[in-house]
Amino acid sequence: MNFTTLFFLFVLGTGAVQTAGATTITVSPSTQTIAIGSPFSVDLYISGLGSGGPPSLGTFDLSLGFDSAILAFASASFGSQLDILGLGSLQFATPGSGTVNLFELSLDSIDDLNNLQLDSFALATLTFDTVGIGTSALTLNLNALGDAEAQSLSATLQNGFATVQDGASPVPEPHYLVPLGCFLLTVTFRRRIWPKG
Repeated sequence: MNFTTLFFLFVLGTGAVQTAGATTITVSPSTQTIAIGSPFSVDLYISGLGSGGPPSLGTFDLSLGFDSAILAFASASFGSQLDILGLGSLQFATPGSGTVNLFELSLDSIDDLNNLQLDSFALATLTFDTVGIGTSALTLNLNALGDAEAQSLSATLQNGFATVQDGASPVPEPHYLVPLGCFLLTVTFRRRIWPKG
């Protein structure tokens, strides 16, 4: 099933999505460093929507690209702002080679989305496994974005980076060396000041 097609059936041909506007979709955190073998998560965060009024978000279809030699997609957890009243929403997370596509369509009413939805929130949280060493770009690609009234929204995209490093750490100095050294200096000093006899 092509989720972009489903979106455009929803918006009834309201026009193409552009990638410039007051609304912003961000990879958060924008940069992080992880030891190989450790999982990590990023949020896909939207901001710049209306506060207590339109525009609110009714649907989105976006992809996040990554280097599959460094990262492996593990799971996705969608946010709650397209399912405000617990009616449910259509949600799909579709992994591909070096990408994961996320689609969500709210079942809430126009009024509920416009009046109750936050102006900034996490669309989804993505968890990755680290499988190689290096730096991977986390690149957003917006297929479609629609408001509660089935009108196209534009958005600025802010990508991120994840750096995976060797988890080996340098061998720490033993903690007892400093106290032992102080003790030996004290004993030597005392023997010179107060010799036996």
